[in-house]
Amino acid sequence: MKKFFSAFGFQLNIGATFLLLLAYLAPFVPPDLFWPLAFFGLAYPYLVFLNVGFLIIWVIFRSTKLLLPLISLLIGYTDLANTYQLFPSTVTSKNKGITVLSYNVHSFRIDQQAHRLNNPKILDYFKSVGADIICLQEGVPFKEGKLSPQGIKEALPGINYYQTALPGNYSDLITFSKYPIISKGELKFRSSPVLVLYADLKISESQIVRVYNCHLQSYSIDPDDHFVIDSLSSGLSDHQIKEARKVSFKLKNGFVWRAYQARTLAEHIRKSPYPVIVCGDFNDTPVSYAYRNVRGDMKDAFVESGWGVSNTYNGLLPSFRIDYILSDKKLVPMNYKRDRVPFSDHFPVHCRLRFDQAGK
Repeated sequence: MKKFFSAFGFQLNIGATFLLLLAYLAPFVPPDLFWPLAFFGLAYPYLVFLNVGFLIIWVIFRSTKLLLPLISLLIGYTDLANTYQLFPSTVTSKNKGITVLSYNVHSFRIDQQAHRLNNPKILDYFKSVGADIICLQEGVPFKEGKLSPQGIKEALPGINYYQTALPGNYSDLITFSKYPIISKGELKFRSSPVLVLYADLKISESQIVRVYNCHLQSYSIDPDDHFVIDSLSSGLSDHQIKEARKVSFKLKNGFVWRAYQARTLAEHIRKSPYPVIVCGDFNDTPVSYAYRNVRGDMKDAFVESGWGVSNTYNGLLPSFRIDYILSDKKLVPMNYKRDRVPFSDHFPVHCRLRFDQAGK
């Protein structure tokens, strides 16, 4: 049995390694030029587990074949670090810094379904975090009431300002701030209702930051699509294959649209006259073209000060980290946290950011 698996298993390992190498290419190849690689990037966490499994087997067998999965994993060390943080961060500071929260609130649907619009529990969560800057996605279903932008501002101590899209422009984004908004604007994308809000906040007399709040193109996966995906494990009928193709088409469209949006956003960020904070739901994992382009040389709060996996979407496709807080090199992320609270189909993320006095 050992000899059989050593021969047959190694062939499987070669296949798993090849697929992992394809995943490494996903962040570098624009999906609007060649979209298939984006699917391998989406599958990256599973491919890592598969190769780690082979590595453990070869270690148990005391076989030199362990070099194949080991080298393949080390080649993608950066992707591994962007996806998994195995040890808690030791970054500390006596300076309180700026507390930033990013949260796709799913149109406050949980509070709506529980008939809690007069006493929304999500407001208690916001108060418990005590963030100085709050970026919400899917957050503008109400024009008045406690979950309207004005109602949320009035409910949160210290929050004095907020930004929504200009009249006539649809957007589900709201940015709340403790600090004065000295200027603001919108970044629009051609042939798409998706836009990005940005605001310049006066932190102190000598410090101004530009905050981007974004919700990049979604996959438009609905509950029926999730049912189709779940049912594939029980067999493939002609109907299931047809529906699975529809889901694949939605995924492909999402990859393609986000490629253009990510490049446009990245170019706008590079032209910012101030240090930048980027918050939002990218609808893409760390092993993706969109993430790599938007992040650029910025710091990822999870990578710098988080640990674990920090999956932020409470569902399928993708069930990994798709919500981010990125920051300029002049800002040091600390105390990153993903909270598993039951107020949306996403989990919120927050961290503290302090200015690096050395400017590094």
